[in-house]
Amino acid sequence: MAAVVRRRTHPIRWVVLGVALFVLVPAVVVLGSRLGKDATAVRSVLIGKPAPAFTLVNIDGGEIRSSDLVGRPYVVNFWDPSCVPCRREHANLAAFYRRFAPRGVQLLGVLFSDPPAAARQYRTELGGDWPLLSDPDKHAVLDFGVRGPPETFIVDEAGIIVTKFNGAVGPGQLEQALAADTGVR
Repeated sequence: MAAVVRRRTHPIRWVVLGVALFVLVPAVVVLGSRLGKDATAVRSVLIGKPAPAFTLVNIDGGEIRSSDLVGRPYVVNFWDPSCVPCRREHANLAAFYRRFAPRGVQLLGVLFSDPPAAARQYRTELGGDWPLLSDPDKHAVLDFGVRGPPETFIVDEAGIIVTKFNGAVGPGQLEQALAADTGVR
């Protein structure tokens, strides 16, 4: 009669398996939850809160205040002429502005750190007719929590920030987010 030899399972194997499951399952869930979503549309503590009040200087003269925009959605794009991703998104911003300005949606280009003269030269080179604004005391940059350009915020007609993009916006991203978050098409 043959003797049955049983192997003892080592408890360390079960511990390793348990730890692996404990680490891998949450990682897969977190990563899987971002599949099919726009990687540049990010969560921000400002989403769902009133947009910070601002008074910005138009590089062509005059000022624009957040209070001037009450009752209509607007987009605030923090950028710099020396920023490569800002150059990459410029055509997308221009297309967005051509389509949505007639519908009352304002696009504001706020200089992050470059001087207004650089912004004028940039506009001469690449075009665009939306307001380019300077923030001399950096109040808007700080209040919006901007770390570096480009960063773009969509504000609804009630003055609430509904979307934030980090990095260059791609073709149609602003249009899609605006339609989803404000109903403007």
